[in-house]
Amino acid sequence: MLLKFTYRVFNIILLVCVSLLIYSQDIKTNNDTLSIISNDTIFIIDDTLSVDMDTIPEKSILSPNAVDAKIDYNADDSIIFSLDEKKVYLYGNAIIIHTNMELKADYIVLDLEKDIVFACGVTDSLGKETGKPEFKEGNEAFVAETMRYNFKTKKGIIKGVITEQGEGYLHSSRTKKMPNNEIHLKNGKYTTCDHEHPHFYVALTKAKVIPDEKIISGPAFLVIEDVPLPFIGIPFGFFPNKKGRASGILIPNYGEEVNRGFYLRDGGYYWGISDHFDLVARGEIYSKGSYGLKTQSRYKKRYKYNGNLSFDYYRNKIGDKGSTDFIDQKDYKLRWTHSQDPKARPNSSFSANVNFGSVTYDKYNSTNTQDYLNNTIQSSIAYSKTFANTPFHMSTNVTHSQNSRDSIVHMSLPIMTFNMKRIYPLKKAVDKWDIGWLENLGIGYTSKFQNTVEVIDTLLFEPSTLDKFKNGVNHSIPIKTSFNLLKYFNVSPNFSYTERWYFESVNKYWDNALYIPEGDTVYQQGRIVTDTIKGFNRVYDYSMGASLSTTMYGFYKFSDSFIGFIRNSGLQTIRHKIDPSIGFSYRPDFSEEKWHYYDTVINENTGEKIGYSPYQLGIYPLPGTKKSGMINFSLRNNIEAKVLNRKDSTESFKKIKILESLNLSSSYNLIADSLNLSNIKISARTNLFKMLNVNYDAILDPYVYDSVNNTRINTFEWEKNHKIGRITSWYISMGITLKESTFKKEDSKKDDMESEDEETDYYDYFKVPWSMRVNYSIRYSRPGLDEPVITQTLNFSGDLSLTPKWKIGISSGYDLENREFTFTNVNLSRDLHCWVMTFRFVPFGDRQNYNFEIGVKASILQDLKYTKREDWRDNF
Repeated sequence: MLLKFTYRVFNIILLVCVSLLIYSQDIKTNNDTLSIISNDTIFIIDDTLSVDMDTIPEKSILSPNAVDAKIDYNADDSIIFSLDEKKVYLYGNAIIIHTNMELKADYIVLDLEKDIVFACGVTDSLGKETGKPEFKEGNEAFVAETMRYNFKTKKGIIKGVITEQGEGYLHSSRTKKMPNNEIHLKNGKYTTCDHEHPHFYVALTKAKVIPDEKIISGPAFLVIEDVPLPFIGIPFGFFPNKKGRASGILIPNYGEEVNRGFYLRDGGYYWGISDHFDLVARGEIYSKGSYGLKTQSRYKKRYKYNGNLSFDYYRNKIGDKGSTDFIDQKDYKLRWTHSQDPKARPNSSFSANVNFGSVTYDKYNSTNTQDYLNNTIQSSIAYSKTFANTPFHMSTNVTHSQNSRDSIVHMSLPIMTFNMKRIYPLKKAVDKWDIGWLENLGIGYTSKFQNTVEVIDTLLFEPSTLDKFKNGVNHSIPIKTSFNLLKYFNVSPNFSYTERWYFESVNKYWDNALYIPEGDTVYQQGRIVTDTIKGFNRVYDYSMGASLSTTMYGFYKFSDSFIGFIRNSGLQTIRHKIDPSIGFSYRPDFSEEKWHYYDTVINENTGEKIGYSPYQLGIYPLPGTKKSGMINFSLRNNIEAKVLNRKDSTESFKKIKILESLNLSSSYNLIADSLNLSNIKISARTNLFKMLNVNYDAILDPYVYDSVNNTRINTFEWEKNHKIGRITSWYISMGITLKESTFKKEDSKKDDMESEDEETDYYDYFKVPWSMRVNYSIRYSRPGLDEPVITQTLNFSGDLSLTPKWKIGISSGYDLENREFTFTNVNLSRDLHCWVMTFRFVPFGDRQNYNFEIGVKASILQDLKYTKREDWRDNF
């Protein structure tokens, strides 16, 4: 008992001594003292105080002699307080937080007297260093080998630091961090490679980093795979490091072409005008006189609109001046895209897609394969408005179409349309009587004004082009209703009224005056003269009709006792859907004299009566010249199968389309005196094995052709040859798309996920990403008894990842008539982590060329590359 009592007294005296010792050190806390609260035992070892961290909550220290904010700290392993040194040692995932600064490391020493913190990693039993210091302050963060930081001066000495600066990384063996967050470093590296040991870097003898602005260095040179290249060096360096927009000079590329000579290309200036608008101007110049200018501007306003505007101008002088093959070509192209955010104006919209330029622009200047192969460029500017709570809608469009083969430009300036959705004026009035066809009586209205011109592109801006515009207004009023007949049939009577307004007409008459035809020395007596008369003209026509339609279904269900391979395939039912339709339409003969839509003029020299219409210059079709009473009929088919779904337990069956559509249509004119039946049109579409699309179209002529006169006669093919009709044309197109997942089983995805974590040292060539697309089409045409014309096209493209880093792609076609390949383009690329290598070439043809390039991926060092090319213009 005496021994136990003595031991307890000794512990109490020891605790009192420790308390007095702590107070005597004058270490301040939030209560001007450092207090340690623990339910466990406190041990005193020499001059340090060691505490078991499992029982001590997170601490905070406030040193009024140095900093004016508390320092929070914690560690997973242990915290040791040195009373003599006035230091705190933190072990194991330690952390210190002071205002907006955060420091993590496996070993941290906090000097309470000098207000300095030191951090570094630790080396485990295997010699691997872990827990390196991770420093964060505001938006700045980095990892270092060691770090010493002063809370009061906010200066730091860092060794082995790697910081992220924009798109690049800055390595430094010794770095000094300044209070204004500037970084001064010695023996540094600047790279865009994210590896700790980068594949390449720019060696910096010394440098200064101004955050979010720039990096300035002294003498620097390039190092690739630890091989220094001092001959690729600079006396000083400047690396932009500014976030957001930054105006500046764009460095040009240089090189040589055979036909255009030495060049400087793509140099210019970028101007970041505002947060919503920028402008870039680039130019190029060649030693043999060619030059070009490219401007591009982007604009955007959030929740309002965004767009892109560019204009290019080139003058190409290809070859030697004075030679027969010398080319001096001026080209231009204007592109504008604009889109409006739907939330900006819910009831109206404005959009633009303008692509306008000289016909030869894509031939001499385009580097885009699709632009080169495309013969037509189109533009449109559109504005539309819906009048809220009304059935009315209006739109205005400006369109442009240009063909590079014939240089013909089609323009509409503008097309204005006013629509009224179909309304049902009698629906409420007759609703109580339940008269279906009156309730469903709907009336619509469309008005369209159009002003168009067709001219050669070189004459587009000539004053005479204004006289070539054709314009008019077209009004259309469709009236339609529908009702059910005998429950299963739908009947739809209709009436259509169309009125056209023209602002000019023609008048033809015989002039007996003597004249000399242009380019002819023979005098002729009289001629037919055509006068154009300005003024308002109104032309209208109408038609009426009705249609009858229904839907029929046919089912065939396979029994369990059916033949084995059908039962084993899981095929349950085949459904055949048929949509027959028959209709009748009537239109009067508007060539009768009472309508005044057609007239005649007599050639008095020959006595020939020549017919014409005073409104033949109009842009809308003229009323029909013959009475028409047409019976129209069509038949649409669809065949699907229901199959057991053995792969998905949630769905017992799945549908498979055997034949997506098979359509037949024709018409019969009851009023015509001969050849009453029109051509029979057949079309079909299906998808086989979920990868092969097949389309088929054919036209059958039901009448016999006279072999002597090569004309149709009023005799059916069935009467003479026992055939439904003679095929005048047919078209088949097949397209197949294959990729690695095409033949992959659905449940194999689970196996792939399970093996994701398994490390393998081989590459599975049977699971490489790949894709292939093949399109084949053949067209047959024989309208008469002449020799048929057959045209075939074959196009194919694909890509293959040879390894995870190598990829090859090809697109080409084959001309089956001339037995030669069409435009072919091959791309080969290699991912080099922070670099990329590409090799593109066109092996033959007018655009034969190649381009080899290896360069840094990051845009900030986009000029750090090697390029070797042969320009396709050298083939001219």
